[in-house]
Amino acid sequence: MLSSSTNFTICSKTDVKRLSSRGGSTGLKYPWFDRNIPIGKGFFIERTIEELNSDKGRPSVPSKRLAEYGMKYKTYKCERNGRHGYFCERVS
Repeated sequence: MLSSSTNFTICSKTDVKRLSSRGGSTGLKYPWFDRNIPIGKGFFIERTIEELNSDKGRPSVPSKRLAEYGMKYKTYKCERNGRHGYFCERVS
Protein backbone atom coordinates (compact mmCIF):
# COMPACT_ATOMS: atom_id res chain seq x y z
CA MET A 1 0.00 0.00 0.00
CA LEU A 2 1.30 3.46 -0.90
CA SER A 3 1.70 6.08 1.80
CA SER A 4 -0.42 9.22 1.67
CA SER A 5 2.63 11.18 0.50
CA THR A 6 2.45 9.41 -2.88
CA ASN A 7 -1.18 10.26 -3.64
CA PHE A 8 -1.68 12.41 -6.72
CA THR A 9 -4.55 13.43 -9.00
CA ILE A 10 -4.24 14.14 -12.73
CA CYS A 11 -5.83 17.55 -13.38
CA SER A 12 -5.40 20.83 -15.27
CA LYS A 13 -3.95 24.14 -14.12
CA THR A 14 -7.45 25.64 -14.02
CA ASP A 15 -8.43 23.09 -11.34
CA VAL A 16 -5.96 24.50 -8.80
CA LYS A 17 -5.48 27.84 -7.06
CA ARG A 18 -1.78 28.76 -6.94
CA LEU A 19 -0.45 29.67 -3.46
CA SER A 20 3.16 30.67 -4.29
CA SER A 21 5.59 31.21 -7.15
CA ARG A 22 8.51 29.15 -5.84
CA GLY A 23 9.85 26.32 -8.01
CA GLY A 24 10.79 22.79 -7.04
CA SER A 25 13.82 20.33 -7.36
CA THR A 26 14.33 14.78 -8.08
CA GLY A 27 12.24 11.67 -7.37
CA LEU A 28 10.39 9.15 -9.48
CA LYS A 29 7.31 8.18 -7.49
CA TYR A 30 5.05 10.40 -9.62
CA PRO A 31 4.06 10.16 -13.32
CA TRP A 32 6.75 12.56 -14.61
CA PHE A 33 7.34 10.58 -17.82
CA ASP A 34 3.69 9.88 -18.67
CA ARG A 35 3.22 11.27 -22.18
CA ASN A 36 -0.56 10.99 -21.70
CA ILE A 37 -0.32 14.14 -19.57
CA PRO A 38 -0.52 16.93 -22.17
CA ILE A 39 1.41 20.19 -22.00
CA GLY A 40 -0.52 22.62 -19.80
CA LYS A 41 -1.90 19.85 -17.59
CA GLY A 42 -0.28 17.93 -14.78
CA PHE A 43 -1.00 16.30 -11.47
CA PHE A 44 -1.87 17.41 -7.93
CA ILE A 45 -0.08 15.97 -4.90
CA GLU A 46 -1.99 16.46 -1.64
CA ARG A 47 -0.12 17.67 1.46
CA THR A 48 -1.20 18.96 4.86
CA ILE A 49 -1.28 22.73 5.35
CA GLU A 50 1.58 22.34 7.86
CA GLU A 51 3.74 20.52 5.28
CA LEU A 52 2.91 23.16 2.69
CA ASN A 53 3.67 26.11 4.99
CA SER A 54 7.01 24.62 6.01
CA ASP A 55 7.87 23.69 2.39
CA LYS A 56 7.97 19.99 3.30
CA GLY A 57 7.02 17.34 0.78
CA ARG A 58 7.59 19.40 -2.36
CA PRO A 59 7.97 16.87 -5.19
CA SER A 60 11.41 16.76 -6.75
CA VAL A 61 11.28 17.19 -10.50
CA PRO A 62 13.79 14.91 -12.29
CA SER A 63 14.74 17.80 -14.61
CA LYS A 64 17.84 16.30 -16.23
CA ARG A 65 16.14 13.00 -17.09
CA LEU A 66 13.02 14.80 -18.33
CA ALA A 67 15.18 17.01 -20.57
CA GLU A 68 16.48 13.86 -22.29
CA TYR A 69 12.87 13.22 -23.39
CA GLY A 70 12.09 16.86 -24.23
CA MET A 71 9.83 17.23 -21.21
CA LYS A 72 9.73 19.82 -18.42
CA TYR A 73 7.57 20.42 -15.32
CA LYS A 74 7.05 23.28 -12.87
CA THR A 75 5.62 22.84 -9.37
CA TYR A 76 3.39 25.28 -7.49
CA LYS A 77 1.85 25.37 -4.03
CA CYS A 78 -1.90 25.27 -4.56
CA GLU A 79 -5.36 24.41 -3.31
CA ARG A 80 -7.73 22.01 -5.09
CA ASN A 81 -11.28 21.38 -3.90
CA GLY A 82 -10.39 22.59 -0.40
CA ARG A 83 -7.28 20.38 -0.21
CA HIS A 84 -3.75 21.77 -0.14
CA GLY A 85 -0.75 20.48 -2.01
CA TYR A 86 1.47 20.91 -5.03
CA PHE A 87 0.46 21.12 -8.67
CA CYS A 88 3.04 19.70 -11.08
CA GLU A 89 2.41 21.28 -14.48
CA ARG A 90 3.92 19.88 -17.67
CA VAL A 91 5.28 22.91 -19.54
CA SER A 92 6.99 21.12 -22.46
